[in-house]
Amino acid sequence: MPQNQDENNREKLANTAFISEKIKQRPINRKKLLMRTVITISLAVIFGIVACFTFLFLQPVFSDKLYPEKEPETVSFPEESASDELTPEEMFADDSEIAAVEAMSLEESQKDQIDQAIAAYAFSSADYSKMMASLKSVADEASRSIVQVTSITNDANWFNSSFESSGSTSGLIVADSGNYYYILVHADVVSDAESINVTFCDNKSAEAEIKLSDSVTGLCVLTVRKSNMTAETRSKIATAVLGSSNTSSFTGLPVIAIGNPIGIQGSISYGIVTSEKTTLDLVDTAYKLITTDINGSSYGSGAIINLRGQVIGIIDMAHRPQDLSDNICAIGITELKALIENLSNGKERAYLGIHGSSVPTEVQQSQNIPAGAYVIKTEMGSPAMRAGIQSGDIIKAIGSDEILTYEQLINRLAQFSPDDIITVTVRRQAPTDYIDMEIEVTLSGSSTE
Repeated sequence: MPQNQDENNREKLANTAFISEKIKQRPINRKKLLMRTVITISLAVIFGIVACFTFLFLQPVFSDKLYPEKEPETVSFPEESASDELTPEEMFADDSEIAAVEAMSLEESQKDQIDQAIAAYAFSSADYSKMMASLKSVADEASRSIVQVTSITNDANWFNSSFESSGSTSGLIVADSGNYYYILVHADVVSDAESINVTFCDNKSAEAEIKLSDSVTGLCVLTVRKSNMTAETRSKIATAVLGSSNTSSFTGLPVIAIGNPIGIQGSISYGIVTSEKTTLDLVDTAYKLITTDINGSSYGSGAIINLRGQVIGIIDMAHRPQDLSDNICAIGITELKALIENLSNGKERAYLGIHGSSVPTEVQQSQNIPAGAYVIKTEMGSPAMRAGIQSGDIIKAIGSDEILTYEQLINRLAQFSPDDIITVTVRRQAPTDYIDMEIEVTLSGSSTE
């Protein structure tokens, strides 16, 4: 029995299959490994690019939050009064020199000796050279505030070939707000520009942007960020010294044209004022036109300065009389100061839309016409025309403020903003007398971004 059991056990062991397993390393798929490596590197590059762009876009935001830029100072010019008017002598002499002359008390004999010495003196070419060198020194100093403004515009010709077109004009540095320089320039050169470049007196350049434009005068103010300029350039340029065109008379006095008076940047011309009594026929304004005997270009630009280096006018050949096609003309600086302030501070000017004049005192008395701002005409589609103001009306008040002259009307209008609603009191001629009418006017704007 035990023998049979042993045989059965041996038989079972013989029939039992032993299973053994050997773990072998999986073969490397080089193609998949290379693809995964490429994908990982690509994702890393994409992540880096996204991170860089995110930083570039968000860095100014965080910078502004953490280190906010100082607000630019408001641009303002001292209001001129009667005491600020320049005498002819002050246009070409220092105050100290005038005081010294007035303080001198010479005896009659000494004065006669001086007069005789001057009369006997024979002026030579050397004296003339000294005089011209002195004039050039004044012009060179004032030219530190002159810049060349170049506009760049992409365009295409008839064959669809793209190219860059450019135009240039002279501009004047009129203010410094701490963060920016403000430059007065004619808007027609830069209005459609894709980029604007300003070149300073040291031939260094910086990009500029339009702050605000005035559609009435065609002038605009550009801004140049001071941080985009080198310290050396900032030390060489200067803000223009704005003088006064509100004089009793400076006709016949010498002046200098700087900037681009003959169509060439950096040109200088000398001459005299031939007239300053004409008022430009521009809507809602009473700007003075200064004419000179300086022969220039019909595309001239820049500024007119007196012999003290003060700007007394901005060259504007667009408004020159037809019979003075080649003579340099300018708009008086006194009347432009308020506009420059508004454009520099980004304040839009209110637009009424009238051409007018003051009623002279003698006409008031002789023809029994009331004092006020006489409306010569109204612009088509202007707020004045839409409200019903007509040619021949005499504006006597705005709100509760009495208006006695056209200049008072312009000054009062400058205190309003676009979309303001004002009440204008006009006197309109009836068959027998003048009647008063109150007209409500909604003002619009004359400025453009």
